[in-house]
Parts: sequence; C-alpha cells; structure tokens
Amino acid sequence: MQKSIADMAKYIKNIIPENIPETYPLKQLFNGIGDDETIRNGVVSFRDFLYLVCDQLIADGSLHDKPSKAANKDAHGVSLPVAYPFLNDVKNVLFNIGYHGILAEDGTSILLGDWQPLTSTISVAGSLMKTKTTVPKVIESLKFLADCGVCFDGIDLNAGKSGLVKAASLEITYPDNPDMLTGLKVMAVAQMELGSWSNQDIFLRCDYRVLKDEETDVTSILKDVVNPLSAKGKAFALNLHQRYLDAGLTCSIDINFLGIRFIYFYKSKEIWTISASPDSGYRILIKAKNTPKYADVIAGFPLPLREKIARGYGCDKKLFGEPCQKGCHGFSFSLDETVLEISRDIETWLDKEVLYSSPDKTQHKKSGMTS
Repeated sequence: MQKSIADMAKYIKNIIPENIPETYPLKQLFNGIGDDETIRNGVVSFRDFLYLVCDQLIADGSLHDKPSKAANKDAHGVSLPVAYPFLNDVKNVLFNIGYHGILAEDGTSILLGDWQPLTSTISVAGSLMKTKTTVPKVIESLKFLADCGVCFDGIDLNAGKSGLVKAASLEITYPDNPDMLTGLKVMAVAQMELGSWSNQDIFLRCDYRVLKDEETDVTSILKDVVNPLSAKGKAFALNLHQRYLDAGLTCSIDINFLGIRFIYFYKSKEIWTISASPDSGYRILIKAKNTPKYADVIAGFPLPLREKIARGYGCDKKLFGEPCQKGCHGFSFSLDETVLEISRDIETWLDKEVLYSSPDKTQHKKSGMTS
C-alpha cells in the first residue's frame, strides 16, 4: 500500500541535512552567483524553506494526495511523478524559478522574463525532460508556494489560466528570509550541472555536499542520514559502519528514487547495506551467502533470527506478476528496537560472513574477526 504524501514529506524532511557546516570551500561553478558566505547562508535558508514545505504537506497532505493509478506498479522505487504528482509539480516549479530566473544583484528577488519555463520538468539526475507541467498544475503549485510565504508579483493567481499566460514577467520574493532565493538558485544549478543517476534529487534533498570543492567523508554523510534514529539506533549503525571499514570493506553510496544506500563491499562482493527509503524506512540488509560454513555459530542465535536465516532471501516465485518485493536486497531488518535487541548477533553474523568471503582469513583476525 502506497504511503500518503504526508508520510513522503516526513521522509524527505528526515533526509534533508540538519547539520550544514558554517564554512566549506565551494566549486568555481557557483562563483557568479555570490560570494562564498552569501551562498552558504543561502543554502541553509533554502534548507529551512524545504523544511517548511514539508511541514505544510504534513499538515495538509490530504488536500494533495493525488496518486496515479499506476502508482503501485512501480517495481524499482518511489517515483514522484507517478506516486506523488503534486509534490513533483511543486519541485519542478520551484526548480524552474531558481534555474531559469535571474537573481537580483542584492539577492532579494528573482526575475522570470517569461512564464513558460515554469512548465519545464527536471529529471532526478539533473536533465530537462520533454514532458511539460500543465498550466493548471503550475498555478496550483504557485498557490501552494504562496501559502509557504513566496510572493509572485506580475501574476493574478486567482485568475486561472489567463492569469499566468498573460503575465509578461514575474518577480519572485521571499520576505521572511530573502537569503533563501540565493540558496534556491545555487541548488537548482547544482541539480542541473552536478546531478547523476547515482546521486539523484540533489535539489529536493538540499544536498549541499555537491557544492564543496573537496570530497565529503562518507562517515559524515552517514551521520546526517541516520540522524533521525534513536541515540541507540544511530550508535549501532555508525559502529557497524566503522567496524567494517576497519576490516577492509569499502562503502559505496547510491541515491536512487530518494532512497539512500550505504553499500559495504569486500572487494567486489556486496556484503551488507544500511538503507533509508520512502517505502521501507531505515533498514539493515545482509547479503549472506556463506551461512552453511558457520552453521555452528548460527545455532547459537535467538530462534527468530535462526528461522529468518533458514528461510533465506530472494524473490518468491509465487509473487510473479506482483510488485517487486525487494527480496534480492538480502536479509532485511528494520533499524528499530527489535534489531537492537540482537545487535551482538548481527555483528557476529557479519564478522563470519566477511571472514568466509575472503580466501585469506588471516587479514581479518587483526580486526578481531576469528574463524
């Protein structure tokens, strides 16, 4: 069953970074928009505006739940255009204001010389698409943004379609915090120029990290992503992360359909993953394929865990023709109190799986992993 737009807004608010540094070097790409301090302040202000947008959807989500009939048929992830078309329209209109509009020298307004760019749509990877947003949907999105405090001078939003098509130009302001407009401009440019299929929806997530003229440490990104978890949940995720980096695993980040995965590999073999997704929440996924080699260890696990391991993982053939159950992702555990109760067993299990994934077990003994 598809979650509501309010649930989706809660999830997006959780993955928008709460802790943005006060200082960091910026790529030259953004030099023409403003000085470094102005841009950094603007990004924080835009982040705060996205929080407000999410809060508005959480409060009034029932007014905007208009999923496509095909919403539950998406087998790969949560697609905004299909499952949450209103949110997708708002994102596109907001992006178009930032990308196509001209930011005033003092940063207090954005000017659009033509209304038609508002109908453009942007892909999750950062390219313009052939699909256009209809005029009624653009107006609906502008009204929503107006309810969030954005002001549009040059258009009568209550005049319907004619109010937009007759608009010679639009001046956009945000009186509550004008700095937001600079952040809007910067993050729209970042979406277009720096988005990729492995780092999607930069704009909607306010992923300031792509602006930096330096690599971001993967541990700091994980801290941001698991920040909404309980103190114990965060500690468990971060401790596992560091334990297996120390054991020689590599961590690859994949952001797809607003789902974020930290995938841990031994050489080219995927061992386990920390996952955050709109449909499944925060989870640990374990792709254990060597369990027969340490059956004696598994025998000491609690009964529910032993039964789960005995069932294995994968796609159930009986579900052919049904929506993807994501069984291929591995043994799946919600990052909540239930997994914390077996945290030591999970750690032991992963230790053994890493150990038996390596033809040379001696290298793991140095990390505390024993055969």
